[in-house]
Amino acid sequence: MEYSGRQWARNPVIAIIAAAVLFGIATPVLKLLLSKVTPVLLVTLLSLGAGGGVLCWLAVCQSDFSVLPCRALPDRDRYWLAGTVVIGGVVAPLVQFISLAVTPAATASLLLNFEIVSTLLIAYLIFREPVDRKTGLALTAILTGSILLSWNGGSVFDFSIGAAGIVVSCFLWGLDNNFMGRISGLSPGMIVVVKELVGGGIVGTLVILFREPFPGWVPVGFALLTGFLSFGVGLVLLITALRTMGAARAGAVYAAAPFIGCVVSLFLFSDRLGNQFWVSFCLFLAGSLVIIREQWEGRNSTSRKTGTACPPRQ
Repeated sequence: MEYSGRQWARNPVIAIIAAAVLFGIATPVLKLLLSKVTPVLLVTLLSLGAGGGVLCWLAVCQSDFSVLPCRALPDRDRYWLAGTVVIGGVVAPLVQFISLAVTPAATASLLLNFEIVSTLLIAYLIFREPVDRKTGLALTAILTGSILLSWNGGSVFDFSIGAAGIVVSCFLWGLDNNFMGRISGLSPGMIVVVKELVGGGIVGTLVILFREPFPGWVPVGFALLTGFLSFGVGLVLLITALRTMGAARAGAVYAAAPFIGCVVSLFLFSDRLGNQFWVSFCLFLAGSLVIIREQWEGRNSTSRKTGTACPPRQ
C-alpha cells in the first residue's frame, strides 16, 4: 500500500469509511486501556505506535521514505504542521483521554459527534468552505445533543466535567482536521510520522517527569497496536480524504465513527444509560444523516456541472 495518497485519492470514500471504522472502534478500546494505563502514558504509547508503525511501514514499502523536507516546506505548511503537532499530537489527546477516564464509553462516543460540528464550522468560518442552511440546522441538532449529554440534570449550570472535556477536545480535533487537510508539502504518511513522534515525544517528557507507573507488557503492546491501526493507518486515510474531499465533505462521512464506537461500547460495557442518552442519540443520528446527505448532494452536483470528480485540494 502506498501512503503517498495516490491510490486512495482515486476513491476517497473508501479511505474515509475505513478511517471512520478504525477511529470508531478506538474509543471503547481506549476506555478499556485507561483502566490499566494512565492518560499521559497512553498518549505516549499511542503516538509511538502510530508514528513508529507508519514509519516502519513506509520503510518496508519504500514508499515516500526520505529525509523529512521540513526546511523545504512553504511557510504556510510549516505553520499547519506545527499546529497539528501541538493541538492534535499533544493537547487534544490529553484532554480527551483524561475526560474519557471519568465518562461512560457510549456517552463519550456520542459526544465525539461534536468533532463534526467543530470541523465544519471551522472549515466554514475560517477557511470559507461552503455549508448550507440544512447543514447548519443539522449542526444545531448535534450541538444540542452534546449539551444534553454534558448536562448532569441538576441546575442549568450543572455540567459533567468529563463530558465537557470531551466536547473541548472535539473542538481541538476540529482545528487539527482542518490543519492536516491543508498541508500539501508532505504525504499523509509523513504527516502522521512527524505529528505522532514529535507530539508523543513531548508528552513522553511528562511521563518521565511524573514518573508514571509501568502497567505491564500486555496493555503496552495493546496500546501500541491500537495506536498503529487507529491513529496511524486511520489517520493516514483521514488526511488523504481531507485533501481530496475537503474538511466539510470528509467530516460528513466521518460522522459514522462516533456511532460505531457507541455500538461497540454498548456491547463491551454495562454503563447505565438514561433518557438523556437516547434523546441525544436521536439528535446526533438525525443531524449526521442530514449532513451526509447535504454534503454528498453538493459534491455530486459539483461533479455533474464540471463533468469531473471533486478534484484534490491544492
